[in-house]
Amino acid sequence: MVDLGRTHPIARVTGLLPSRPQWHRWLGPCSLAIALMVIAPAQGQVLRPEIRFPFLADPLQDDPLDPLLPTPVVERPLSPLELYALEQDLDQLALETAALDAAGESEQARLSWQREVRLRRILGIEQELAAIDRVGRVLRDRNATQDLQLYAVRMDEIRAELSLPEDRERLESMAATYVVLGDVESATTIYRALADRAQASGDRDDQRQQLEILATLQADWFDFTPAATVYGELVELAQASGDREGERRYLEEQANNLEQAQDFAGAIARRQQLLTLYQTDPALWPQIAPLQHQLASNYLALGDLDTATRQYQTAYTNAIEQEQLAIAAVAIADLADIYKSLNRWEDVGYLYEQLLLVEQQAHNAFGMMAAYDQLGQVHEQLGGVQSALAAYREGLVLARVLGTRQTYFETQIARLTGDAS
Repeated sequence: MVDLGRTHPIARVTGLLPSRPQWHRWLGPCSLAIALMVIAPAQGQVLRPEIRFPFLADPLQDDPLDPLLPTPVVERPLSPLELYALEQDLDQLALETAALDAAGESEQARLSWQREVRLRRILGIEQELAAIDRVGRVLRDRNATQDLQLYAVRMDEIRAELSLPEDRERLESMAATYVVLGDVESATTIYRALADRAQASGDRDDQRQQLEILATLQADWFDFTPAATVYGELVELAQASGDREGERRYLEEQANNLEQAQDFAGAIARRQQLLTLYQTDPALWPQIAPLQHQLASNYLALGDLDTATRQYQTAYTNAIEQEQLAIAAVAIADLADIYKSLNRWEDVGYLYEQLLLVEQQAHNAFGMMAAYDQLGQVHEQLGGVQSALAAYREGLVLARVLGTRQTYFETQIARLTGDAS
């Protein structure tokens, strides 16, 4: 048996569950006129037991019983006919609740959904889980955190009774529902257990599938470092099976997540691995320049200006060779920014001259206009007023053609003309 653990959803709000006499009647002696106290989500606490117990209690033990339940003279299990009647009544209740919600009676609908979900467990786990998933999808985008927590806690109880491999399909379904409820921790616990089970049984395809789901889920919920770790596992699986395409794809995802986690050194290591793979396959050479540009950006983030400069230069050169003019333009502009920070203005001017040539070759009028603007600023920095005027005038010509930034260039020209006179 695989230990799936038991975790609780993160609490996000503090609120009061209104006291309603009918709820006291339906849910038994534990009145729900209780103040909800949910501790701050950053601390990871959950709903207090006083809040959980009324919802988690067996509805067949309530006194009095819910009006939808039969009241036999002697204690006995519900008959098949009684179960069928209850199912029909709950289906009708679900329709009525949806109508309440559509009419704007959201509070009554919320309480009615709790009632329905709680009674569904009498009909079996499948019906209860389906109801939780359906209701959760309605409530997940609303301020209904306490309800989502209650449903997740009930799912924790169900999950504690399940094991692998016997309950695999049910656990997979529950993982998806946990995500709906916002309890990603429990979902990732299940996917990790599924992946570990697949590994133990030697099913690499299933292991890979579960790890992909896990990594995607973690990345989608901004858990970038754990996602990067899982993608590292996928890289190893792809390498073991000789899947070069998968290896490249997983390395790319791992690097992306490491960058999101601001682990730039780790991202550089992964992108260097990618660079080696790209260099051995001529069909992948067009991907080298963008990769080198990303490497340069990572070195820049680490404050390694020398290496970043060399990488931007290499990215520019390779982009020109591959006629990837957009990449070349971005690389040279980023390199110019580094030289600006070092006050190497003559080098900056040379780079913008090169950028202008690239934009001309790409027939990018907006890029040319921006390059002329930058050239004008650099010439001003160097004291070349006439050169700056010439650059701004060229920019104005393009601005008039494009119908944008005309006032800006006219202002620059007027200012410098006044200075020159």
